[in-house]
Amino acid sequence: MTQNANFCSNCGSPLQPDARFCASCGKPLAGPVQPPPSPSYAPPPPAYTPAYSPPPQANIEALIGVIPAVSRRKGLGMEAFNIVVTPRRMIFAVMTNDMLTKEAKKVGKEGGFFGGMFNAAAVGLNFYKRYLEMTPDAALAESPQNFAVDRANIRKVKVAEGKEIQTYASMKANQGSIIKNHQYDQGKLEIETAGANYSLDLPASSMDMTVETLRRAGL
Repeated sequence: MTQNANFCSNCGSPLQPDARFCASCGKPLAGPVQPPPSPSYAPPPPAYTPAYSPPPQANIEALIGVIPAVSRRKGLGMEAFNIVVTPRRMIFAVMTNDMLTKEAKKVGKEGGFFGGMFNAAAVGLNFYKRYLEMTPDAALAESPQNFAVDRANIRKVKVAEGKEIQTYASMKANQGSIIKNHQYDQGKLEIETAGANYSLDLPASSMDMTVETLRRAGL
């Protein structure tokens, strides 16, 4: 029970303001009731700001390698490709005479007349290098004749070395020893897919690069 602020709870006599005892009965009086302390203001915690998270990176299609200068029959002529190999697909990038002519002219301008004559013969075999600097999507879009085969649709890939057509001896530089050199005919690259089969002629000079690219691709 709380004590009335004006009368003694023991005898009911009037009380003087701030009295410690009742003047009539001597009952000690409780001190004045202190109001409860006001709650101190605490600002709300700042809104949660998550740590910076960079935007998700696009799924970049890596280049495994390029199979250079393969060809197949098309009607009465031949159709040549450089095959761009990625973990997702094999992109057949057509290599036409017009493209080779333009590249040969470019080489001729950069290397002068004799440089152009020297390099023109190698343009076809080195044309694949342009795809080492391209994205796979850019290689596919380079020509409307280009097409891609998804890796999921590839059932089998087979490489066959060409027949040996010549063996000749040469002197090993600075050692005086004679070594045998073997020259091979073009090989074959067979690609079996769910929708079509591709039988391609493979230059002997591209054999090692082709085998290594397919090994790295797990084909």
